[in-house]
Amino acid sequence: MKILLIRMMGFGDVASILIPAVKIYRQQFPEAKISVLTYGPGNELMTLVPGVDAVLTVSKEQWPNDIQPAIESFIGIAKVVLEQRYEKIVNFDTWFMPCFLARFLKDLGQDIVGNYINLSISEFHEKLTSLEMNQAYFQNPGNYLASNFPNMPDWIIPWWDKFPEAGAYPEFYLNHCCGFKEIVDISLDIQEDPDFKLIAKERRIIAVSASGSKANKNYPFRDKLIEQLEKQGFFVWGKFDGSVPMEKTLGRLKVTDLLITVATSTQWLAKLVGCPSLMLPGSLPPSVLGSELVVDKKLECQYCYQNYCPEAIDFACMEIPIDVVVAKVLDYFAVKSGKKLI
Repeated sequence: MKILLIRMMGFGDVASILIPAVKIYRQQFPEAKISVLTYGPGNELMTLVPGVDAVLTVSKEQWPNDIQPAIESFIGIAKVVLEQRYEKIVNFDTWFMPCFLARFLKDLGQDIVGNYINLSISEFHEKLTSLEMNQAYFQNPGNYLASNFPNMPDWIIPWWDKFPEAGAYPEFYLNHCCGFKEIVDISLDIQEDPDFKLIAKERRIIAVSASGSKANKNYPFRDKLIEQLEKQGFFVWGKFDGSVPMEKTLGRLKVTDLLITVATSTQWLAKLVGCPSLMLPGSLPPSVLGSELVVDKKLECQYCYQNYCPEAIDFACMEIPIDVVVAKVLDYFAVKSGKKLI
């Protein structure tokens, strides 16, 4: 049996959704040939995953911003997928273009599990050419998303309040929304980076990841925080700009004692190799993130789950004082070493 699993988002989504999804399907179909279709840098991560027989990649050039050339490009990708003769295609993605791809393949008779757009390709083409469709359709998943996963409508609502027992996002998505009963296993067997340990010279190692894709994921005091941590005797690093190969980055995280991170993909990369995280959550509720440690809530309006600050205070919730973060770090290691005073 040949199976294709689709997830095209960033590193965090590949690490926290696609990797455990591969493990789930490997359990369900131990003899199957499992391929994955991912986007750009996700290729580098998925080539490290045992149980993946082939990695197909959509490049940045294949995914233009304008909808018409993007549609034409994804029809070309669909033809490549058809040539592989998969018996089952599973789309875990929620972005418009992967869902368009899944619908295109579904309308051609492919066995599609998961998410796809809620219009047939002929209906979609008719509305697009007649100019009946506005940008909101493409930008808001609530407008276009259809699925044969059992509970995908719950993904669109503030689920962290309604389903507190669902766990962090990967468990909520795969177990609750998609209906899988298997354990969500976010782990990879990666070799430690021995040279990195030598460079640290027996100091505890802390990684700092202070930048995300939007304003609600940027910590403004990164450099001063690193300076203060170094004064406390820690070896601190933070190169997550893609310049270091993924396997080496994971090897470094494996020997790292603690990651201090904003709500970005680095948390899930650390999770893959068992490195605990201290989260600077900003606008995201800690229950969504599932981090081992979280700094205390700074503002009453903090967990708004918005990309743009509704209070027009430029995400002041990210302006966590350096001494608060350092105190949290010192407390963590005191507890870990059994030296915390009660």
